[in-house]
Amino acid sequence: MNIKFNTKGVIYGVLALVLFIGGFVFIPKMFLDKSKPVDYVIVQKNEIPDKILDMMGKYENEERALAVKMDNKIYVIATRGEDKEHGIEIQSIKMTTQEDKKVMKVEMVHKSKEESHPYVVVETNLSELPDRIELDSKKAE
Repeated sequence: MNIKFNTKGVIYGVLALVLFIGGFVFIPKMFLDKSKPVDYVIVQKNEIPDKILDMMGKYENEERALAVKMDNKIYVIATRGEDKEHGIEIQSIKMTTQEDKKVMKVEMVHKSKEESHPYVVVETNLSELPDRIELDSKKAE
């Protein structure tokens, strides 16, 4: 019994199989969010460092997210701005890299005054400040 293989067909088949399997491995990585969540703990009002409280006066009327390094700890401060009818709550903090720069993305939600605060200070597990901070705020549903 003499079996002949079509060499071109085998090469094309193996190539198609490699591309097909590679598509399942590499293509999702291109479209997935590459951000890493940041662990944080909300700092109680009576435990907020005085330097941060002194600085809050400048930013109280602006909707912002700030990062501060004090005593080898990184704090993130989010303020609600001029919206006196709502308070804020931090939903999540994520770190990502864009164009070789560390970018912190802070997501906050505007909630009713009874359920939230005019500003939030959290202590993170980060060791260094980000190059840029982006704030994404939305109204609670």
